[in-house]
Amino acid sequence: MDPSRIHYNYCEALTTTPWPPNNKVLVTGANGYVGQRLIPELLYRGYWVRCMVRTKHTPFLLEHPRIEVVYADCLVKEQLRPVLEGIEFAYYLIHCMRAKSSDFSDLDRKAAQCFMDTAEEAGLKKVIYLGGLGETNVRLSRHLQSRIEVGEVLSNSSIPVIRLHAAIIIGTGSTSYELLKSLVKHNHWIPFMVEFNNLCQPIAIRDVIKYLVGIMEVRSSKSRVYQIGGKEVLAYKDMITSFARILNRKIRLFDVFWVPLPVSVSCRIYAFWLHLFTSAPINTISLLLDSLKTDVVCLNDDIRKILPFETIGFDAAIRRALEREKKSQVFSHWTDVPPHTMRDLLPLCEYESANFKIEEYSIEIPTNSKNLFQLITQVGGTHGWMQGNFLWKVRGLVDRLFGGVGLQRGRRDPVCLRVGDSLDFWRVEKLDPGKELLLRGELISPGLSWLQFLLNTRTNHSTQLTLKAHFIPKPFFGQIYWSLMSKFHSYIFNGMLAHLYQRAINSRTQLT
Repeated sequence: MDPSRIHYNYCEALTTTPWPPNNKVLVTGANGYVGQRLIPELLYRGYWVRCMVRTKHTPFLLEHPRIEVVYADCLVKEQLRPVLEGIEFAYYLIHCMRAKSSDFSDLDRKAAQCFMDTAEEAGLKKVIYLGGLGETNVRLSRHLQSRIEVGEVLSNSSIPVIRLHAAIIIGTGSTSYELLKSLVKHNHWIPFMVEFNNLCQPIAIRDVIKYLVGIMEVRSSKSRVYQIGGKEVLAYKDMITSFARILNRKIRLFDVFWVPLPVSVSCRIYAFWLHLFTSAPINTISLLLDSLKTDVVCLNDDIRKILPFETIGFDAAIRRALEREKKSQVFSHWTDVPPHTMRDLLPLCEYESANFKIEEYSIEIPTNSKNLFQLITQVGGTHGWMQGNFLWKVRGLVDRLFGGVGLQRGRRDPVCLRVGDSLDFWRVEKLDPGKELLLRGELISPGLSWLQFLLNTRTNHSTQLTLKAHFIPKPFFGQIYWSLMSKFHSYIFNGMLAHLYQRAINSRTQLT
């Protein structure tokens, strides 16, 4: 994808002067939400950008003559050395929040130390790190504590490190934005926890990107910590009610102060409840909720002395995000990164297993492959799954109860699909327009699953559509699971084919 097509013009108002053309900048975590918004802006400013992602199995969507995609694990120095060679500036946007709650902080520290050791060998000029506000509080959550520890590890080196500390980030596809939206859209009555009285200074993604780019362009060789935030300081309660007002939703918050449970336990229970109707993983929700017990506001505005642009307020950030969703202008989304346990899975074509289970269903449809493919790529999200939507919802609920992604992720875009998109509890693994759509399952099950749509053009202007379900079962339970699910496959998949056949007929009738 051409970055110029999704360039948001965040940095046009910056007063800083870009470094000479083609200066080499490294963006770690390049497939993440912030990274994908940052890279087009760097290209627009004239930089040559090396984009680091962890695994080749996660597709990188941006293409540009000044983009180089590299693959490295931040815990392996041998992989980092060639990545950092020739780099002058680096953005450290890596965190392990999706790992197990007992592991993420330790992994974060080790990754940061390994990165900085290698960066010192390579002689970088500057490292920019995006961390979290709240470093002066005594009741830090594990999430915020880990963010601060990472910043300290990065700064304990001879390389100048600029640490930008922000509260929650508001923008289309950000975790905080999606969590707030789901909370308001799916509930009229919302439990009111004491943490909702704490204060926060949210910041729009556009302002975060401006600070990230601007601070790199500031001619300074000193390590510093800057606090960045939006226009307003709000209680979390105010953010929920403001979002509801913008969406024209009537909500009521009811008091649960009387519940005799520790805050950490209350947050965990609340996370389980939110998990049932929001798309974020339960570990992520729990960590974010645990952060509510801390005020996260800027205690100084030192950053404005060197980058004096005007930030936008919470309401404006929400309205901008909603407007971009209406226009299908959501390029990066937090769900672009697969769940922690599934990010290293091989593509279907690389698996060799004698235990492969395959079910195949086929039909000839009187329409060309291009039109049929457009109908197929509209599955999922609010469009549903054409047949047995109640059964899909039941399977999604079961997955959610076991801590999986369920159906709540929906679609990034209501019309267009791309490789790497999440599609309810599937992810697009292969997209060959007019020929093939391959979806990889990311639901919790005793095995690995794929759903494949294959299109073969016939000589009589019709298309042979074949739907294949692939499954590699784990021993014992995988076999039982597949036997149980097979009872429903014939009904669901034959129904999907019949639905597509009827839609193709209706479309042809309307055209004539």
